[in-house]
Amino acid sequence: MQELNSPPKSCWTVLNVENDPGNVLLMEGMIGRRSDLRLLTAMTGNEGCEMACSLLPDTILLNIGSPDINSFEALKILLENPATAHNPVIALSSDAYPHQIKHGLKAGFFRYMTKPYKLVVLIAAIDDALRHAAENRPLE
Repeated sequence: MQELNSPPKSCWTVLNVENDPGNVLLMEGMIGRRSDLRLLTAMTGNEGCEMACSLLPDTILLNIGSPDINSFEALKILLENPATAHNPVIALSSDAYPHQIKHGLKAGFFRYMTKPYKLVVLIAAIDDALRHAAENRPLE
């Protein structure tokens, strides 16, 4: 059954780029509540960029603290690649300082979510990102 406020599509793919196993499990639990969402997980920024380019998820959750590549550099790679440029990327961070949030949004993140996550707020951001992805999907 599709959620009331979710975008119209039978199954959406969300790529979660997160290196902390506890946060991966948390996201699996949150996303797992939705039958219309399929979650993919990458443990590093480089792996996330590779998966995004090859699997073309509908939206990407990117942990700001990726250990192998600066998250802003990963975002730049995704935005410059025609295959992923239309995909909204949501930043996930424990840094809730207003200047950091503003910097992230200015860099091109679709949303900047701070930990601890509120399920309703995070799912609403994902739904907004999926709507955006559907509206901006390139013609095949």
